[in-house]
Amino acid sequence: MHNTNIICLGDSFTRGFGVRKKENWISQSYPENTTLINAGINGDTTSGMLARFSRDVIEHRPDYVLITGGINDFIVGSSLDIPKNNYMAMAHQAAAQRITPIIGIAPGFSAGQIRSDWAAFSDFGKVSEKHLLLRLWLHSFASTFDFPVFDFYAGFESFKAQTGQLFQNDLYLDGIHLTASGHKAIAQNVTHMITKLLDKNTN
Repeated sequence: MHNTNIICLGDSFTRGFGVRKKENWISQSYPENTTLINAGINGDTTSGMLARFSRDVIEHRPDYVLITGGINDFIVGSSLDIPKNNYMAMAHQAAAQRITPIIGIAPGFSAGQIRSDWAAFSDFGKVSEKHLLLRLWLHSFASTFDFPVFDFYAGFESFKAQTGQLFQNDLYLDGIHLTASGHKAIAQNVTHMITKLLDKNTN
């Protein structure tokens, strides 16, 4: 059976900021006959991801590329147009090389837990608003071009609602980055989404 290679391109959410390599969601995901490759860089923006897209994705010829970013763009004051343009460019460059793009949407924050120095650096209320607007646009974009979507935001919010407030405090390191438990919750969702996607594409 063919082994499916998926390169996960992104920022600290993908890289696993603050947790050990074996604890990030990529290392904790176990879809059958699938290899996940971590191409996340802490602090990267979608512009940085686009700049390294050829080196980190196209040169490796994966079956899929999972693209997840945008929050760092907003932290440094970017408008919505920049991540929109970069997502579009990366997705179409992948498709032109017969690499299926998967549109990833990052999970949200826990506003009350954000570190004071980071809260002083950026207006996370505005960051969150832009992130939600980007999420809506990404769903529309993916639907228009028939690209699969992995909506980590929806999956993580659903998980938090099911587990209750006390456990939610164990999911974030600092209100933005996830703990090993947070990554495990993401991994369970990823394994399900990849299995569903591959089943659909083989039937």
